[in-house]
Amino acid sequence: MTLSREQLHRVIDDLPADKLPTLADLISKLIDEDDEPVSAEELAEYRRIRDEMRRGKTLSFDDVFPER
Repeated sequence: MTLSREQLHRVIDDLPADKLPTLADLISKLIDEDDEPVSAEELAEYRRIRDEMRRGKTLSFDDVFPER
């Protein structure tokens, strides 16, 4: 669903007042997201992991978090 700014403003204007704090919190989280660019090394690591997953090379939950 694609909304124009004007449509989004109308949606916000129609929200009940008790929903506004939740929306404000969500917008704040969206604005505060980490904007740092991804390094070439991070991108290469992401691609390596993605390719391993596509080939079925995954770890089980128990492999990652063994019982102690």
